Amino acid sequence: METRLTTKEVAKLYNKNESTIRRWAESGKLDAECVYNEFNSPAYLFAISVLDKPIQEKYFAQVKVSLPKAAISASKKDKPFDHYTDDERQEIMWWEKTLKEWKAYRDRYPGSKAEADSTFIALCAKTDPENTFSVDTLYRKERNFRKLGLDGLLDKRGKARKGKTKITEEMWQTFLSYYLDEAQHPIQKCYEYTRIYFQKTAPELVADIPTYSTFWRRVQNDIPEPMEVLGRQGQKAFRDRCAPYIHRLYEEMASNEWWVADNHTFDVITQGENGQRHRLYLTAFFDARSGIFTGCHVTTAPSSQSTLVALRKGILKYGIPENIYVDNGREFLTHDIGGLGHRKKKPKNGEERFEVPPVFERLGIKMTNAIVKNAKAKIIERRFRDVKDQLSRLFETYTGGNVVEKPERLKGVLKNGEIPLDATFTDTVETLLDWYFNQQPYGGEVTADHGKPRQQVYNENLHTKRVAGAEDLNLMLMRSARVQTVGRRGVHLDIAGQRLDYWNDDFTFNYMGKKVYFRYDPDNLSAVRVYDLEDRFIMTVPVDNTAVLTYGASKEEVKAAMGKVRRLERITKEALEASTVQAFGRRTALELVLEQAHENQAARIILEARPKVLELQRPNEEPLLKAVGGPDLDVMNRNALRKQGGTYDE
Repeated sequence: METRLTTKEVAKLYNKNESTIRRWAESGKLDAECVYNEFNSPAYLFAISVLDKPIQEKYFAQVKVSLPKAAISASKKDKPFDHYTDDERQEIMWWEKTLKEWKAYRDRYPGSKAEADSTFIALCAKTDPENTFSVDTLYRKERNFRKLGLDGLLDKRGKARKGKTKITEEMWQTFLSYYLDEAQHPIQKCYEYTRIYFQKTAPELVADIPTYSTFWRRVQNDIPEPMEVLGRQGQKAFRDRCAPYIHRLYEEMASNEWWVADNHTFDVITQGENGQRHRLYLTAFFDARSGIFTGCHVTTAPSSQSTLVALRKGILKYGIPENIYVDNGREFLTHDIGGLGHRKKKPKNGEERFEVPPVFERLGIKMTNAIVKNAKAKIIERRFRDVKDQLSRLFETYTGGNVVEKPERLKGVLKNGEIPLDATFTDTVETLLDWYFNQQPYGGEVTADHGKPRQQVYNENLHTKRVAGAEDLNLMLMRSARVQTVGRRGVHLDIAGQRLDYWNDDFTFNYMGKKVYFRYDPDNLSAVRVYDLEDRFIMTVPVDNTAVLTYGASKEEVKAAMGKVRRLERITKEALEASTVQAFGRRTALELVLEQAHENQAARIILEARPKVLELQRPNEEPLLKAVGGPDLDVMNRNALRKQGGTYDE
């Protein structure tokens, strides 16, 4: 039952002429029902739902204001209009409009009131045959409206007992104490336990306990699902199934828009060159849109340097990402890589100190940190589960994630020395990630891409690729030292309890006493690149020769202290075959997966990514001393000697 408005009423709402509204109805711009009035002339009736939303709201506001004040004030049981259901609101508005039209019709009818009532009923039956009523119904609705307010306009036949139950509050709470239990008792048993409880505590109430079906219906209708899950299945199930979560939209995301980074411990025991047995780690970057591993590095311990190595590999192959999503580990929140983030401390003197531009900033990458203790927000954790199940389990020295998962064969395998070398394991991991995991079917959030190889999904959604040359990338990935004041021996790098000094005459003369910072390459500590506090490149300064002679013998120790994970160079095809086939002596699952990866690599059936835009990113640095022109120290020395009356002997 929906309220219908006349052409005049609609014209008033739209602030238009009646002729305009009739023209809208005739042209179909506004849906209307054509009827004939008592003079057999065509007229139009408009349902509220066909009007524009603002017009509907305007009408509802007018209806609320136009309700008789006497009826509203006389009724203390009225509830707010929006507390009624939609059907009830439509019924209230229809009857309110009908009663209003009835009173207006009676006032202007020339004959008796009884005749006016009969004529009005006949007219309504003609214009709205779906809603027929009698004169008695009109008088009853008008009387109930004055007495009960809005509730008096509703037809409550068959609704008198709706929401009522014979189950008392004490009975219901007793039943819930058994039902909302992690033992997950069946409803039938909870009902029996409730009866037994009242038999022992209040026998006089047992006869009043409703039937089992009454309790069953109330369980279905009155217990919210979150409360039922929390009570019967526990907090974890509630968090997994009912707690709110952040929904991430992937359909509009492009490849390289978001990379997620983290570290993973392999559940595999390997052996280093020195015979030491350990478990290696994987530092990985993962493209959120396609699900491929972009940059990966196997290391003996996660560190800031392993993060840079993995990032460099990913950038050289896939380009520079726009955003990186990481946790709050030290390997990411380092002053010269991603910045300190929330770890940054306020200065004691209140003055903000200069912070060197971190690597991510120099590359134009925005870093976002996961909320603390919310690791499940990083989708790379799910991919690491695949690495465990589909990679680590392939090796005979698989340890399992805990004591329960530990294979019984492991002890015998370790005793027989059947342990893969670090070099073999590293090469296998890199091959499988590139040519097995990245080629698997996509099963992420975007349904349209399901079934496609992940690499293909990445290629199809790569619209812009930011690239950098190898030399430029090396420059942008350099580590940075903190701010120093230039001293008599320039600047220094403290490493492994030793100090390397970097200086020359030009640098010391021009910048002694000034604050600078420098960038260095852990692969080559023979020189550093010095910058002022406005991040302008000054010059390259070499290490002191004496220091090179003094500390040259401990160069490997210095590199190890910097966390640089060396890639073993003795990996050859012959060693790979010996370690993957001969060492295991049979066609293992690892061998089969490796063969599949090599076949994928040879086939290369997925077309290469062809982004529409290729952006070249490179550092723009001009040495300040070169641009300005430093003083000639030899000329200065000769002038000083002449002033003192001496001679200059070359």
